[in-house]
Amino acid sequence: MNKRGQGSISINTIIVAIVAIIVLLLIVTFFTGGMSTVFNRIRGVFSGGTAGYDVDLAKANCQAYCERAKLQDQTQWPTSTYCTQGFDVDTSKDGKVDTDEKDIKCFDAKLLGSGGCSPVACS
Repeated sequence: MNKRGQGSISINTIIVAIVAIIVLLLIVTFFTGGMSTVFNRIRGVFSGGTAGYDVDLAKANCQAYCERAKLQDQTQWPTSTYCTQGFDVDTSKDGKVDTDEKDIKCFDAKLLGSGGCSPVACS
């Protein structure tokens, strides 16, 4: 009596069905405009939400940008990442980024300050 294969679904069929359902859900979400919401939620998880950028992390990034800018030609300093990268930093530690805490550049006094990356000049 050979009863193998009768009434049972193989593991491969189950895996293919699960992958197909996931792909179908992604396609439906994409075409209904929900992907931006999904991406914004994922971005919010990894960026800290509305709390803003951590000041110490922003300072560390600015220091690294400063070191890279020092390696560039003096004419390239104003367009370097040190001079152009802005951070939304919660300097008041209230859990919200206020308007005066948005797009703070590395050379701002709240981060490294004007003398924090000598001799790089952003102007």
